[in-house]
Amino acid sequence: MFWVSQHPSSFTDAKQAKDIYLYKNIKRKLYKTNAAIRYNKTCLQRQLTPAYVNIRINGKNHQCQKTQRTANQYCINQEIKFIYTKKMKVNEQLFKLHLKYADNWQRIWPIIIQCIDYTLTKEMETRYNNVNCKQDKLQREKETNRKTDTHHQRRQFYTTTVNLTNIRFFQEEFALLNNGLQYSIKNPLRKYWTDLIMETEQAVRMLDSKMQAPFRILATKKLKQMSASDNHYNETAKRKIYILKNINSKVVKENAMVVKADKGKTCVIIYTDEYNKKVHNFLTENNFQKQQKILQTNTKNLSPRLYNIFTLSSIKTKEVPHPEETPTHQPKSPDQTTQTRPTR
Repeated sequence: MFWVSQHPSSFTDAKQAKDIYLYKNIKRKLYKTNAAIRYNKTCLQRQLTPAYVNIRINGKNHQCQKTQRTANQYCINQEIKFIYTKKMKVNEQLFKLHLKYADNWQRIWPIIIQCIDYTLTKEMETRYNNVNCKQDKLQREKETNRKTDTHHQRRQFYTTTVNLTNIRFFQEEFALLNNGLQYSIKNPLRKYWTDLIMETEQAVRMLDSKMQAPFRILATKKLKQMSASDNHYNETAKRKIYILKNINSKVVKENAMVVKADKGKTCVIIYTDEYNKKVHNFLTENNFQKQQKILQTNTKNLSPRLYNIFTLSSIKTKEVPHPEETPTHQPKSPDQTTQTRPTR
């Protein structure tokens, strides 16, 4: 596959190789515009200022800072609109070439597309990593330039993440850790979209035949809403997965671990050796002993043993009767009945 993608001239003439490289370059341009859209949208969401925004406003009061933020957001929004128009033109150009080359090379064309996609995905992985590094650099610059507000006192809450190591985490990494250990990153909709449609249709078919049509309309509206809102979650999910990989690499490199605290939902970052020492000290100080293996016995033989252990422990001063010896309710004999008062 790699040999075909790198050397198209080996099985085609010069004109066909030129056409393949033309299609490949246009598709590369499309992927680059997608990366640029994602970069600008994440900068807009995280309130970061890209390098191409050269708007400067004198003054450090609240109104000047607000004007600076709105001007930066306006500039980023205009850049996103411009990239979207560029993407539409590239899409049209790519669509025309795809139809043309699919007509010329009927059976070979899917193999050529597969080879082109293989090389471009590798290129875009490195590009997305560079984009993430660029955003991390902007985030660090933002944190260094940020000044603490001394006029307004903020409420102090208990920290949900306690770092007992020397590992340095960025603010975005701490924000992801503060969500707790039970937090799960949403998977993209394309991974479970077909299963969701099939399960919805199966649930609708279990209803009455008269009720299937209206419920199917409601289900399609809900599925359309989910597909429309998935674009925003997909962009944030990619960023969170990248942050999670950075956290995992830092923790594994320093031989540390993330554990849950005894109380509350606090997660603690601690070295593995220190954690093992604390567990060992807790077990030795409280005189814990290793329990011997209990032989497998029948439940009938096990219940009297448990009863003997319970009676010998003398937890209560009152004697507890054996379940087998407890008297059951029986009707009284005629001799034991109480005498009634005679009637006159």
